Amino acid sequence: MVGIPGKYGNTFPHAVTARHVAENVDGGPFCFGVNFRDNKAGWLRSEIKWWYHPTEPNQDVAVTVMNPSERTDMEYIPEGIFATEEAIQRYNIGLGDEISLIGLFTNFVGTSKHFPVVRTGNIAMMPSDKVPMEDGPMEVYLAEGRSIGGLSGSPVFVRPTTRIIGLGNEQGPQTVFGVGGFYFLGLMRGHWDLPLGVEVGHAEAVNMGISIVVPAKKVLETLYHPELVALRDEQDDRRKADGAGDPPLRCGG
Repeated sequence: MVGIPGKYGNTFPHAVTARHVAENVDGGPFCFGVNFRDNKAGWLRSEIKWWYHPTEPNQDVAVTVMNPSERTDMEYIPEGIFATEEAIQRYNIGLGDEISLIGLFTNFVGTSKHFPVVRTGNIAMMPSDKVPMEDGPMEVYLAEGRSIGGLSGSPVFVRPTTRIIGLGNEQGPQTVFGVGGFYFLGLMRGHWDLPLGVEVGHAEAVNMGISIVVPAKKVLETLYHPELVALRDEQDDRRKADGAGDPPLRCGG
């Protein structure tokens, strides 16, 4: 869930996932599994279309519009914590920094409530070159951390390493390393496979423990697809004409 600010203090909630997930339900009705504030599990039904990256069709990101009720126990990721190129430079986000992703563990999701799973790892590579993929070269990050089925489209957060230089001893100042706040690094695409031949005509893929992350800026570019911008502007104009707003979702992060 990502919240895009409107013109009048309102927020437009959007659901974001991997394109290869959305394509399985695009064009027909689908459901989101959610938790309600009364601690019960439920579902939100939608038939709204999905939007994909406006200029890079092989980018594995998809966005749709959501309108959850106040009963839904849901937070959104604010645009202000996206790890854009500017934020990456400012907060020195890079190799070795700690990441966390929150997703679905398909072996156990819960019945009375939907329970998420949290996995951790580190940034392994942030190449300036596009990385070869089965759909063609793609701008992605690589993370040290095993992705599993059910995590596709999950949000990946990063905590940049910080340095604090304090009082030391006769050998000089002491440097203490820690972790900073959370930033939205991007979207989990899946894992990198190493194909192994087993016998003639058969092969199995081995998870290499390297995860593929769609950068946050690619998610942001999709959220600002011209059609979505026009749709939000239209709703803002209607809201101004009606003189009414909508209650904001709680802001995550």
